[in-house]
Amino acid sequence: MPNAYDDTRPFSGSLSEDDLIYAAAAFLAEVLGLEDDVDALAEDLSSIKRDANAAIYTIQLESSVGPAAFLVYGYLLDARGGDGKTGQELYELGLTTLQLAAERNTPGPRAVANGESGDYGFIIATTPGTYRALAGEPEAFEANLEPDPLELPATDETDRIRADAADELLALLKQANERASTWLRAIQTASQGGNGQDELLAFNPSETELALFLLDDSSIGDLLRSLNLLVATAQQHAAEGIEFE
Repeated sequence: MPNAYDDTRPFSGSLSEDDLIYAAAAFLAEVLGLEDDVDALAEDLSSIKRDANAAIYTIQLESSVGPAAFLVYGYLLDARGGDGKTGQELYELGLTTLQLAAERNTPGPRAVANGESGDYGFIIATTPGTYRALAGEPEAFEANLEPDPLELPATDETDRIRADAADELLALLKQANERASTWLRAIQTASQGGNGQDELLAFNPSETELALFLLDDSSIGDLLRSLNLLVATAQQHAAEGIEFE
């Protein structure tokens, strides 16, 4: 785990987004062994949260296990934020939080690497699934998974599994849509207090976790495939003018 990296743009004393993004890109390139130009890599980093002494960036990169989403937490170690904490304190707290999440196997990002150099501290994290894949770990708890209905012969049991899964999926989708509506209304209310200009949406920790989950292609892959199949089949039934059952 690297503890130093080549940063040719030392921090000037206050949070400069260009300086911090460049340093984050340089650290990311060194840790992951990327051959990309650092300036080009910095342009690909999307900022999802900025504070006086810290920032969070996200990026999707090609890896040995396919496209993978990463979070880069950047800290200005000696700067003190509005909450009174220094960047160093936030950096150490972030590391502790990620380490505990991994030890307890709770949802949330997993730390891939971290390091300090001069004015900066960085943590690179990814989803639990991507982390396991990069570490070469087999899928956990496979023996406890229910049989895949697609691998079962067409029997009454298959029909029961389909019906039960469809009922539960419908209830969960309704609930998810209600929560999405609540979130959108809250975002719209918060935006009314702005200056009328387009501003970057600053994520809170819960939104950051959700965004990282969605950036992982494997996180909702089965859900998207199921919805596509359901919608396409329903459209075909409607086009043919036949009953669904």
